[in-house]
Amino acid sequence: MKKHSFLFLTFAFISLLTFTACDDNEDSNPIPSDDEYNFFVALSLPGIDSYPFHLLKGVETGSASITGAQEIPGIPYNVPITSHDGYVFLNSDDKLSKYEVGENGILIDRGSLPNLGISGGPVYEFISDSRMLISSGPRATSDGVFQYQIINTESMTQVSTGSITLPTDSNSKSIPSAYILKEGKIYVPYIHSDEKYVAYNEAPVAIFNASDLTYEKTIYTDKTASLAYSVVSSHGFSENGDLYITSCNSDYWGANESLPSGIVRINAGSSDFDDSYFFNLTEALDGNHTGGMLYVGNNKAIVQVFRSDLITAYGDYQGGFVIEYHLVDLLTKSTSKLDIPLSRYPRRAMALTAGGKAVIMANTQTDGNAFHIYDPASNSTSKGLTYEGAEFMSAFFPITD
Repeated sequence: MKKHSFLFLTFAFISLLTFTACDDNEDSNPIPSDDEYNFFVALSLPGIDSYPFHLLKGVETGSASITGAQEIPGIPYNVPITSHDGYVFLNSDDKLSKYEVGENGILIDRGSLPNLGISGGPVYEFISDSRMLISSGPRATSDGVFQYQIINTESMTQVSTGSITLPTDSNSKSIPSAYILKEGKIYVPYIHSDEKYVAYNEAPVAIFNASDLTYEKTIYTDKTASLAYSVVSSHGFSENGDLYITSCNSDYWGANESLPSGIVRINAGSSDFDDSYFFNLTEALDGNHTGGMLYVGNNKAIVQVFRSDLITAYGDYQGGFVIEYHLVDLLTKSTSKLDIPLSRYPRRAMALTAGGKAVIMANTQTDGNAFHIYDPASNSTSKGLTYEGAEFMSAFFPITD
């Protein structure tokens, strides 16, 4: 395996929104049939400085190994963005590229265009079926100004470019966490912090008109800090259109653990926080903080949890086996731990299948690297495909049709 051939910036921020919105609110992330390649998996072998990827036909059963992995020659630095209409989108040091999945699971280049940079945590959203809004440049600024591109993903051409401005203060930082399409508006939760990246005692969401990206207003909650994060699934829409966003309020994300991690709600038809609703996850989870959430339907979600009693150094957040997964009921605010061993590497770890099952990528010490499947219909968790030969899996997403 050739060194430096497919580096995913494993130790930088990697983005992914599991819930992109190709209609006005959400995308169910449909999965093709079992005879097609269904999942894109990024792999990490830092011991030999190799970071390949693997396309898989399914992750619910079986096994796979690094011998089937591949690399993109000539492009040493790539960040996986998403898939759409059967294509995979990757961001490299100077361009955003579109790839078709070939018959043998090999990516075929189908066009690219200059990007805004190689930020490990690009934020993006589909504002229509063939229009992607994306910011791939610097992750944090002191003036709150962030450049964006609107890309025609069919022709891979730039439709327009511009900038948005997030409200900020002097001697502070702003970091956009997500672009979320809701009822003709783009919601931008962002981390507002001091110069040392410690979040202030509030969580803002800036709101822009989706048609022209003009600024409308910013809403705030003082119940938590650091809503959402670009490298994990961290928001979702309920069946009636309510938007739930979790705070990734752990010290790993440069947050503020004096406030609890929790889930807030913006109701369908509203552009303000529902002040009557806050799910205090830290209180419900024995003082621990969260790293992300995946909405799985019927007012249920899976939350990623950092075990604070196992964290003794900053590196433990990423490299230690400190992560649990819990099922939560957003209405009753009850929680139950899923039967998944402690795992490491918190990024890009959760996604939904078309059948409504949740897939969780777990790099465990006791049970190897494998995918785990939560079935809401039976309220059960099972071990799926086992991956061998990689030190850990660093990212995955469904290849949506």
